Amino acid sequence: MKITISTILFFITFLCYGQVQQIENDDSTSAENDSIINVISEYQFIDEENYPDAIIYAKSDAQQVYVVHQGIKMWCDQAVFYKKDNFLRALGSVRMNQGDSVLMNSKYAEYNGNTQLAFAAGKVNMRSPETTLSTDTLYFDRNKQQAYYRSGGTVKDTASTLTSRVGRFFMQEKKYQFIDDVVIVNPDYIINSSQVNFYTETGHAYLYGPSTIKGKASTVYCERGFYDTRNDYGHFVKKSRIDYNNRTVTGDSLYFNRVTNFASATNNIVVTDTINNSIIKGHYAEVFRDKDSVFITKRAVAISLQEADSVYIHADTLMVTGPEDNRIVRGFR
Repeated sequence: MKITISTILFFITFLCYGQVQQIENDDSTSAENDSIINVISEYQFIDEENYPDAIIYAKSDAQQVYVVHQGIKMWCDQAVFYKKDNFLRALGSVRMNQGDSVLMNSKYAEYNGNTQLAFAAGKVNMRSPETTLSTDTLYFDRNKQQAYYRSGGTVKDTASTLTSRVGRFFMQEKKYQFIDDVVIVNPDYIINSSQVNFYTETGHAYLYGPSTIKGKASTVYCERGFYDTRNDYGHFVKKSRIDYNNRTVTGDSLYFNRVTNFASATNNIVVTDTINNSIIKGHYAEVFRDKDSVFITKRAVAISLQEADSVYIHADTLMVTGPEDNRIVRGFR
C-alpha cells in the first residue's frame, strides 16, 4: 500500500480535530458541572410521594449535609434537591457562607442555582465584619450582591441598634438602606426617620424625610441631613431646627456637635428664647449651650417683647450671654 504525504496530513488533521473536540467536550462538561449545585452527604433517598423528582439528603451523626455552588457554601440537617431545576431546599440549623461578606444562620433556606437567588426564614441572623442583622425572612440576590427584608429587621452596629420595617443591604458598598419606621437607638440619643442610608464602615447615617434626633438636653429636627453615629455630630438642611430647653434655633443649614454641645447655623437664622420672649435673627450664628451664649452676625437683629411693645436692637454682631433669668444682649460695631 502506497502512503502519500496527503494521506499522512489527513490522519494528522483528523487526530488533532478529535483531540480539540475532546477538550471542548471536557470544558463544556466541567462548566455544566460547575453550574449545578453540588450536594455531599452520606445518606440520600427518594420520596416520590412527598417530593417528586427530588433527591433527599440527610445529615449523619458526624456531620451535616454540605452544599457548594460557585463560591457559596451551605450546611443543613436535611436538603431536598431538584436537580432538573437546579433548586435546593435546606432545613434545620442552616448555615450559609459567602467568603467574609455573608455569614448567615436560619431554620430554613431555599437556593436557586440558575438565578443565584436565596431565601432564608426562621430566626435569620446575618453577620458581616461591622454589623449583625436579625429578621424573620431575608432575600439574597448573589448577582446584585444585595440582601433585603420586608417584614421588619434589626441591625446592631458597634455604637447603635437600628430597626425598620423594610431594609436592604448593599454588600459591595457596605451600605444599609432602611425604609419605613426607622429607629436608631444609642445610649445618648434616639433617631426616628422615614428613610436612613447607613454605612457600616464609618457609622455615617443620611436622613431623608421627617427626622428627629432626640437626646437628654436637645432635639434636632430636619427633613434631610447627615449624622455621624460614632462621633456624635451632624449637618442638617431643609426645615432644620434644634430645640434646647428654652431655645429654638432654625436655619437653612445647621451643624450640631453633641459632644461639645455646640451648634452653628447659616442663612435665614432665627433663635427664639421662649423664657425671655425674644427673637434673634441673622445669617450666621453659633450657639454654645454649656456657656449659655449665642453669637450671631450678618444683618443681626434682636427683638425683645417688653410691656406689650417690641424693642429692636441692630448691630453688625450680637452676642447674648447669661442664664435665662439674667441674659445680656451686646452689640458690636
